[in-house]
Amino acid sequence: MDPSKSFHHYVRNHWALEQGLPQLSVLAIAQDKPGYLWFGTQAGLSRFDGVRFTNFDLDNTPDLPSTWIQALHTDREGRLWIGTPQGLAVRDGNRIKTLSLAPGEAAGVVDVRALARDVRGRLLLATPRGVMVVVADRLQTLHPIDDGGALALHVDDTGTLWVGARGRVHAFDGTGERVQTLPAGASLATVTSLARHDGRLWAGCDTGLFVLDGAHWRRDPTVAPVAGGVQALHEDRDGILWASTRDTLYRLQKGRLLERIDATGPLAEIRAFYEDRESNLWLGSNSEGASRTWNGWTRRYSRAEGLRQPLLWSIAQAPDGRVWVGSDDGVSVLENGRFRSLVKGSELPHPAAYSLLPEHGQTWIGTRDGAALYRDGRIQRPRALAAMDAAQVNGIVRDRHGRLWFATSTGLYRWQDGERLHHYGERAGLRDVRVRVLLETRDGRLLVGTQSGLYEFVDERLVAVPLTGTGLDASHIVSLHELAGGQWLAGALSEEMMLLFDGRRWTRLDKARGIPANAPFFFAEDTRGFLWAGGLRGIYRVSVADLLGAADNPTFKVTARTLLNERGDRHGGQKGDCCNGAGNSRGFMADNALWLPTRDGVVVMATDQPLANDYVPESVIERVQVQGQWRPAERATEWALPSAARDLRFEFTTLSFQASDHIDIRYRLRGYDDDWKLLDDPHQRSATYTNLPAGHYVFEVLGTNNSGVSGRAAATQAFAITPYFYESAWFYLLLAIALGILVLLSNRWVLRRHHNRRVALERLVQQRTRDLQQANRQLEAISLTDPLTGLHNRRYLTRQLPADIAYYQRTPGFAAGVDVLAFALLDIDHFKSINDGHGHQVGDHVLQTVAHRLRTLSRDGDYVIRWGGEEFLMVFRPMPRHELHALGRRICTAIAAEPVEVSGARLQVTASLGLIGYPPFPDAPDLLGWEQLVSLADRALYDVKAHGRNGWALYEATPLPLPSLDPDLLRRDPGELVRRGHLVLRGPHHPTPSPPAPPRV
Repeated sequence: MDPSKSFHHYVRNHWALEQGLPQLSVLAIAQDKPGYLWFGTQAGLSRFDGVRFTNFDLDNTPDLPSTWIQALHTDREGRLWIGTPQGLAVRDGNRIKTLSLAPGEAAGVVDVRALARDVRGRLLLATPRGVMVVVADRLQTLHPIDDGGALALHVDDTGTLWVGARGRVHAFDGTGERVQTLPAGASLATVTSLARHDGRLWAGCDTGLFVLDGAHWRRDPTVAPVAGGVQALHEDRDGILWASTRDTLYRLQKGRLLERIDATGPLAEIRAFYEDRESNLWLGSNSEGASRTWNGWTRRYSRAEGLRQPLLWSIAQAPDGRVWVGSDDGVSVLENGRFRSLVKGSELPHPAAYSLLPEHGQTWIGTRDGAALYRDGRIQRPRALAAMDAAQVNGIVRDRHGRLWFATSTGLYRWQDGERLHHYGERAGLRDVRVRVLLETRDGRLLVGTQSGLYEFVDERLVAVPLTGTGLDASHIVSLHELAGGQWLAGALSEEMMLLFDGRRWTRLDKARGIPANAPFFFAEDTRGFLWAGGLRGIYRVSVADLLGAADNPTFKVTARTLLNERGDRHGGQKGDCCNGAGNSRGFMADNALWLPTRDGVVVMATDQPLANDYVPESVIERVQVQGQWRPAERATEWALPSAARDLRFEFTTLSFQASDHIDIRYRLRGYDDDWKLLDDPHQRSATYTNLPAGHYVFEVLGTNNSGVSGRAAATQAFAITPYFYESAWFYLLLAIALGILVLLSNRWVLRRHHNRRVALERLVQQRTRDLQQANRQLEAISLTDPLTGLHNRRYLTRQLPADIAYYQRTPGFAAGVDVLAFALLDIDHFKSINDGHGHQVGDHVLQTVAHRLRTLSRDGDYVIRWGGEEFLMVFRPMPRHELHALGRRICTAIAAEPVEVSGARLQVTASLGLIGYPPFPDAPDLLGWEQLVSLADRALYDVKAHGRNGWALYEATPLPLPSLDPDLLRRDPGELVRRGHLVLRGPHHPTPSPPAPPRV
């Protein structure tokens, strides 16, 4: 991490109980060989892959000596050593075991306080007995230490072992043991941590920070006295010494204080530091969980640097190098890393300083209510500019002739000392007077971006610049830039794109051409051939050569990289606020750094810094679910799975922590998948395969980090699914042999065995036929039944109903039109709310309950059909036509009569019902088919829905004579009969009209 940055410039993340940590006290951190991070807490051990935590405690890992984990260490063999108050354990592969004492050691529990490895590769333990060592998986005392034993360990580059104890530090090297006591007044101090920094040994104690100068310890005054003293020390790879107390973090460089950080919230009581392989610094808090800090790509100057109002609209660099910023409440200047307020918002025509133009000895300030001039330490309002007093000033530019140009919401203005203010609006050629941005090109042309297109100032006129070929007519232009080669760039707000003019034609560059969807407010070029764009959604970079290539080739897609974005999009770079305003003074490039105003101060991004994460991530297959049981993956072993293991679920990960949300993980099942599959959501790191055929497979996982760096090799798990006997080659071979024997025997004993063979074959064929018929009947029954409710489905009705209708048409009552088949289409009211509010299991229970109640209403010969979703269709065998009303009431009442019991709660369920009798027209029984009746019942149902639900509606024929209608038209749209008045709705919301009163005599 860049030592020149303040701590708040770094990118920080925090994890606690909500994210999966088992407990908030993180006392130790380590990274193993594959790349997992391990956290030792007071409630067990936790493994972290950047997205999810896997926790180990005494319930799932009974071999742990204790759940209080206070020391962790990983070795080159991939083992994780775990220090607890109840002893030492080691995790080798997926197995954990506790180490016992060596013969001759005094019996008792060993409190393991710290772990380290010496130059001989031995694992050393700080314990109350002193320094112990692991020999043949047993604990043996190496250096006994009295009076509290060993508290902290450090092995330096010379091989010297330093041991912190009470009031002293022991040194063990090739010459023997040296004891160096702490200064007077610290004789009882507890040495909690040791680190080497600036060529000297540092000791963190409960009374403060001490440094070894020569042969004597002295107190370092950097760390203020505080209860608990120094709780942890760590020197990072950049040579910075980190020290933590209960409420403060300290950063020391070359022995001197670099920064003092208020350690509140997630930074309180840091007990552990750890720097992983990607240079992320992890901090374990005694009460707030774990935090991660990495360098990031930006610096942000805001409240921490003295900025009173962090909402910025404008930024510009003065000729003297100072940085001016316009905020929502005045103007400030950044000097030596601190902001100084120059102009309060109350001193300006409007508090918001929307645009700036710093010059020698003065600065022009554009506000939302006109412009002002800051000179000689005070604000001036030139009278000549009074015409702009009600205008928002979006940009101020001084051209090569010394004239000032103002882009405002009321038009374009030009002013020069001694002249009157010139205004250019609609009369000068503008379609829309709202001018956003100005650009004077290197050849002296003035380009004007407005909210309705691009213009050029020519001979006191504003001439529209046609954006030919872009499909845009009056685009809102918010930024303008001239490339080093003379090409023009324009940023369009509404379309979130850039437009490129190469001197001959315009090219539209948007998301389809590789440009991120981001309205660019500012463009700048660096010295390495990249164009940088800052916009509302963030910062991205694209090669200028790519842009010019896209202008020459309409099919060419540029490669742009987003480096900062506000929403935390995948592959969107670092998350952070950006960028504000549209117009001039919306950014600048200086000393290979991009400066932009944001809603949280100034963001600065160095354009020459390394932007790639070159860490090669390792992918791991963690476990596989086989027949409902999880088993750890074994890369070196090919599993032989039983024949029934046809459904498998794989959990896997790719270990990279700089931006774990932005990694890509691909997987495939070799032997089944043709191509690699990209995991859509990096948080759901699993894949499921069902109904796999027998055979040999290899599941493979390969990931890339946030910079696209891929792992060296895919993680693999090979397995073979044993075929059933009837799937094996032996089965077919034996079958062929058996048939051959039968043929041979038939040839040799044809006369004697012919009859028996024929009988046996007939029996076999009959049995197979019966089995096949039974299987077909079962399959057919399954295909005609809804699995959730047990009702028949639509397919069953389609097969059965035509035959029933043909049968009923031969009965007298049905043929006479007195009896009808009743079609009732029912829909459960508010079923989506039930599903969303109570879950799909409750929804399924409601469907089953309604299905049961409908069955109770049906008779032999009636049909209750699961029509789809929450819809049911009931078809009742012939009944008198006049009973349809009572049928509708009875069905609705049966559904709503009793609430549905759901997990101890009572859920009131109602339904809407549409009915129609078949045939609806006794005189024209063949006019409509049953499918059209279902359509009309559906129409009646939705009328009930429109009138408040929980009711029924019935279509009945009117006395109107039936004209000759096109049968094809009615099949396509039976609603035509409704529109022509031949069918009307009856029901609670459509009562039968009363007969007219007799005429009075």
